[in-house]
Amino acid sequence: MSVIQDRAADKVIPTFCHGCGSYKPRCGLLCHVKDGRFVRVEGNPASFNNGMPGSTSLCAKGLTGPQFVYAGDRLRHPLKRIGAKGEGRFLRISWSEALDTIADKLKETKEKYGPESYGVLSPEYWPVLATLGRRFLNVHGSPNYMHSAICATPRMAAMKITVGYVSMAPDDWSKTGLIVNWGANVENSGVNQGIPRAILNALQGGTKLLDIRPMLDPLGTKADVWLPVRPGTDCALALAFLNVLIAEGLYDKAFVAEWCHGFDDLAGHVVGFTPEWAAPITGLTAEQIREAARLIGTTRPTFIRMGNGVGDQANDGTSTIRAICLIAAITGNLDVPGGQCAPPPGGLAEPTISTLDELAPADLVKRLVAPESPIWYQTAGNWENGPTTAYYKGLMSILTEKPYPLRVLNASCSNPLSATRNPRKVAEALKKLDFMFVMDVSHAPHVDYADIVLPACTSYEQDDFFAVRRTARGVWLGKYNQVVEPLEESRSDWRFYLDLAVRVGYGEHFWQGSMDGMMRDMLAPFGVTPDQLRENPGGMLVEAPSSPPPERGEYSLLFKDLPHGKVQCRNDLIGGKEDNIKDGVLPYFPEYQGPPEGIAETPELAEEYPLILSDVHAHRLSQHSYLHNTAYLRELQPYPWLKINPATAEKYGIGDGDWVRVESPHGWSRFKAEYFPGISPEVLMTKRGWWQSCDELGLPGYDVFDGGGEVNNLYNSDESLYDRFYSQMAKQTLVKISRWEGA
Repeated sequence: MSVIQDRAADKVIPTFCHGCGSYKPRCGLLCHVKDGRFVRVEGNPASFNNGMPGSTSLCAKGLTGPQFVYAGDRLRHPLKRIGAKGEGRFLRISWSEALDTIADKLKETKEKYGPESYGVLSPEYWPVLATLGRRFLNVHGSPNYMHSAICATPRMAAMKITVGYVSMAPDDWSKTGLIVNWGANVENSGVNQGIPRAILNALQGGTKLLDIRPMLDPLGTKADVWLPVRPGTDCALALAFLNVLIAEGLYDKAFVAEWCHGFDDLAGHVVGFTPEWAAPITGLTAEQIREAARLIGTTRPTFIRMGNGVGDQANDGTSTIRAICLIAAITGNLDVPGGQCAPPPGGLAEPTISTLDELAPADLVKRLVAPESPIWYQTAGNWENGPTTAYYKGLMSILTEKPYPLRVLNASCSNPLSATRNPRKVAEALKKLDFMFVMDVSHAPHVDYADIVLPACTSYEQDDFFAVRRTARGVWLGKYNQVVEPLEESRSDWRFYLDLAVRVGYGEHFWQGSMDGMMRDMLAPFGVTPDQLRENPGGMLVEAPSSPPPERGEYSLLFKDLPHGKVQCRNDLIGGKEDNIKDGVLPYFPEYQGPPEGIAETPELAEEYPLILSDVHAHRLSQHSYLHNTAYLRELQPYPWLKINPATAEKYGIGDGDWVRVESPHGWSRFKAEYFPGISPEVLMTKRGWWQSCDELGLPGYDVFDGGGEVNNLYNSDESLYDRFYSQMAKQTLVKISRWEGA
């Protein structure tokens, strides 16, 4: 009997969903358990799901919790590699042996090669790695937290260096005159924050919508204007918008005069970036660009939601976000009701722990193996949770041994064969690595290269996470509750780090391995204890709403950390300083770099590879490259899909549902064609990560290397082409396509 079909339950346990990864507003669940087995899940009306009191809504991922827990590819026991790296041959061992082996290796390499020889992979902010993982790195003495610059951090940094703060969604969407959804996949990535509902409600009240994305997603069908910009050319579009706004005087002259530094210089910089210049680059017409700019310039207030696609997954993402922030600034939309709101001052954040930065070596940043952002910037303390090494560049240090090779790698909660570019090269690095340990829920491809493998719990098998949500009623805090016992020998990531720290000799900094001690420290700022949260399983209000609401437009405070205390139209904070690519300097103004391969950028290459390929970052039926093993989700997308315009498909003799070979200058992969008229005839769109099989449906997983279903095989990984400030990589390339005749 399917674990979801049996609706009778012995008990119902409230907890929270982790299906959207690290997003902090997590949806409340009521989990039904029968005979010790998780059988069904529904939304908890006490938990403000979708941002609404009393809501029981859950997305598809939230509804498949039982299938995730009992998936066939779950790791169940600690393992030790007995074959060659990549073979996937392991011997079952005890937790004690696994922990001792890792601890001994860490101590040995620290003594022989220095503490910086140890690195941790993290594709995004992950609560365990960003807290205990950081704390362990600092106590150990290594700076090498390897962040892949694919989610939020580069975007946030670009906002801060331009306007001094990270803009938030409006307090009251009904006050917004125009919403610009720019490269943001809100239908899939913002559900747990209530963003789609808030936008639709605003549209019903008369708010206008400008949607800027290569593919017509559901929200775009409601837009007043949809601009299908070519992937990777958003910076050119933003510069053209600035050109029109300034040339036609569609900006807030009083705000610019008082609060913008270098506006006249910016005006001179963008004078050549006309709509006519941008049109052949972006694939739009000059008139489309001009009219969209006028819409922004004549509608107050305007809120621009900037997504991963423009800031975090483009090789000129920093310039793109800088330019978009300047659009918001000069039009007078910074921190006004309905505009680019600043975060509320003070208040409680998510429960966390000190990462003990004070214990790290004084020269920690200078020891980074591959700085994600420039050394001078990181030395000044400009980070969210500590210094960072660029994910792919750090892995390549293993091969180049420059400036030194990483020796030990913790690849937990991160699959480097799908999370970054060039899986073939990454596999070479993993083979050469001295030692790697992995703690994961599923048997992902990189597990086969590990020396020690540890089975991780799902969030339903532990009670070590917290959920925080700001509501109109105040700050609400909840605690995960264990729904069922851990599957066989799986353990929580928190428990692993505490146990490892004690074995390495760092127990005094890790509560001597006490989980309760750690959780009490995390909750101390909230004035509650773990026991109190256990007594309130649906969550509890821990801070009253601020009264009166925060003042908007306190620009002297917002801009206080910027040069001259003003918005950086000419950026004196970073301009002229060393960039993140050797022997270069950062520009004072946003500059269009463009994708490494593009129709306008590399016309000779486009003759052989005439189509543009990109991929979506978030998807409603998966979490990055995970959850393809759950039957309910896989049934809705059984194969690696490729969105293609029917006219393009007909040109190449491709039928709807045909398997196709997609080849770039860097590799090839295969997908199933899906006719989709809401995409430009020159653009193809897919998603990454199809390595998981689904045993219940008899559907296979697909190789991460050439010939499989991994889009990262197709992208350019040349490090000299990365974003010059934060190491973002291009997420688009040129390809050719044909029907795949293989078996």
